[in-house]
Amino acid sequence: MERPHHLQTQQTANSSKLVGIIIVVAIHVAAIAALVATLASGQILKQLKEIQASVEAQKEPPKAPPPPPPDLAKPPPPVAIVPEISIQQEAPPPVTVVKQAPPPPPPAKTTAIAPTALEPIARTHTKPPYPTISQRLGEQGTSEMVVGITTEGTVSDCKITKSSGSERLDKAACEYVQGHWRWKPPSKDGTPTTAQTAVSMVWNLKDAQ
Repeated sequence: MERPHHLQTQQTANSSKLVGIIIVVAIHVAAIAALVATLASGQILKQLKEIQASVEAQKEPPKAPPPPPPDLAKPPPPVAIVPEISIQQEAPPPVTVVKQAPPPPPPAKTTAIAPTALEPIARTHTKPPYPTISQRLGEQGTSEMVVGITTEGTVSDCKITKSSGSERLDKAACEYVQGHWRWKPPSKDGTPTTAQTAVSMVWNLKDAQ
């Protein structure tokens, strides 16, 4: 019994494809075998060494730097001649030293002394004798006066400020005060000073002797 025509055609194509595959595999196997054989023989290594040697041979040694230019003798610098100029300087003015006077010493500390007032010495302030003529005439009254006190406490002057009515009694009053009455003079900073004070002298016939 004969096979159908399309089956024969398919078998023929499969056979052709199989043959092609076998040919390709054989080519690859041959190439691999040749590569392995070449490596084994060391040809590739030898070629690499030759290429490296060729590259090193092409490298030129570095050129030496050019020699420096010869030193040219430089001409000496010009010398400037400076003329000597003598300038006469004036002598400086003399220095005047002014001596300052030493400061004055501080004032000595003094103890403040309180001022004192005028004080009468009571034992000297007695009554004068009554004038005899004034007693006969019945003269009486009060003689008011202002007296000046010296630094010794005596009376320097006497002035009637209000009369007793009798010039005789007023005069007797001033004369007695100036001759007998004494005061302790006032003082300032411990020093006696002059003063003035008012004095009254009472003339009464009852006190006459």
